[in-house]
Amino acid sequence: MSLDTISANSPMSDVFIGNESLLIQCATLWRDTGGGIAAIVTRSREIALWATEAGHSVIASDGDLATELGTLEFDWLLSVANLDMLGDAVLRLPARGAVNFHDGPLPRYAGLNAPVWARIAQEPRHGITWHMIETGADTGDILVQRMFAISRTDTALTLNTKCYAAAIESFGTVIDKLGSDTPAVTDQDLSQRSYFAKNDRPAAAGRIDFAQTARKITTLVRALDHGDYWN
Repeated sequence: MSLDTISANSPMSDVFIGNESLLIQCATLWRDTGGGIAAIVTRSREIALWATEAGHSVIASDGDLATELGTLEFDWLLSVANLDMLGDAVLRLPARGAVNFHDGPLPRYAGLNAPVWARIAQEPRHGITWHMIETGADTGDILVQRMFAISRTDTALTLNTKCYAAAIESFGTVIDKLGSDTPAVTDQDLSQRSYFAKNDRPAAAGRIDFAQTARKITTLVRALDHGDYWN
């Protein structure tokens, strides 16, 4: 099913949950291609304002989501730039399933701050993954994945920007797949999995060791450079 014909059949309805501007981009594309939006779940003032002005219902992320979303009927739950783990009671609500955006190539870079860890490891390539949500963190089947090159001059900021662009570029494919009766997915090879937790830190808490090579030092500095953005 193409983007131009998504609304020819009964339109899919979904709930978006997230706290960054990527949600707005994806929700806009979803809506513009005929999808319905049952609610936007967020703790971001900017997203809540956008959603209200666009005529969408807004639910606070910190509320009782199982109860508040339980009053709605929707096909998909789409987690976009959302770091909150969703409980089973919430995951059972959508009629067809739940999908998460992850800013790293699964299964190798599960967890948080994937672009930073990939840059520290001097990976030549990185990527993003749209995957089905299971109870475990970043363990669900892969729906869509996009890979791209990492430059030696990439910082955490520029690599996150590449992830953002890849997410928007690939979301049309996500919509197409979700519109099929049985979305095609790929199992993760969990034997290749690595996971980075919230409190994981680089060696020596990121302090510069001037006994290291110049390349290792500049790589670390760039990997921790988020520009003016909060992390």
